[in-house]
Amino acid sequence: MSVPEILKQSLLDKGCCGTLFSGGYDSEVLLRSAVRVIGASNVVPLTADTELLAGFYRRHILSVAEELCVEPLFVPLDPLSCREFARNTDMRCYICKKGLYTSLKAEALARGCITVMDGTNTDDLNEYRPGLAAAAETGIAHPFLEACMGRSDITELGVFLGVREYPSDSCLATRIPRGQMITSELLTLIESMEAPLRPSVKGRFRVIVGTGSLHINYSVVDEKLVENNLGQLKRIAEKSGHEIELHRLDT
Repeated sequence: MSVPEILKQSLLDKGCCGTLFSGGYDSEVLLRSAVRVIGASNVVPLTADTELLAGFYRRHILSVAEELCVEPLFVPLDPLSCREFARNTDMRCYICKKGLYTSLKAEALARGCITVMDGTNTDDLNEYRPGLAAAAETGIAHPFLEACMGRSDITELGVFLGVREYPSDSCLATRIPRGQMITSELLTLIESMEAPLRPSVKGRFRVIVGTGSLHINYSVVDEKLVENNLGQLKRIAEKSGHEIELHRLDT
């Protein structure tokens, strides 16, 4: 297998480009494809450097960039400074993405990039994705959509490109229920709870904020891992005045 011709042509048409790289699977496959097709010197990995980015993904981004010989660009942003975002309304994702795309695109263009693109694929169109509207408004390109590629196609391409499989994830703000204020303290707490297990989990794993408790959602494949780290998780939670509740997802 190789990079599909229609995707290859889409990337060639982009010229020097900024690639939004969250550390997630789809964005990594796109980054690796772009480097392979148009060369490392024509690709700028772009990452929003915010409190919403878990340390695990920050380290992964640096590791992948070093392997591909590209210089990662972390752009400092503070979504919590926007009250509408911090209030955690239904517009949270749109507000965050609009600010993120606007800032990252400006940085990319200032460095000579012609296009800024992300890993949106055809399966994303079937889900509630407020960020898609923000992407359209800021002119973010979607090569996987142009190539009519869905998750199965991206996974197959990822295997060819040597991308390690890991569970799908989202930013730390998604652990806080809508309507509850997003604060630095809560984000730090969530990160401290997830960080010890994140490198080793094989399934879906998230720590969700509840009322006076933290819900540890995990897959059955990680049951032993959670049990082995339960004491540490309890200690972290208790320091913040929370209890923990275990929720096995795939029973």
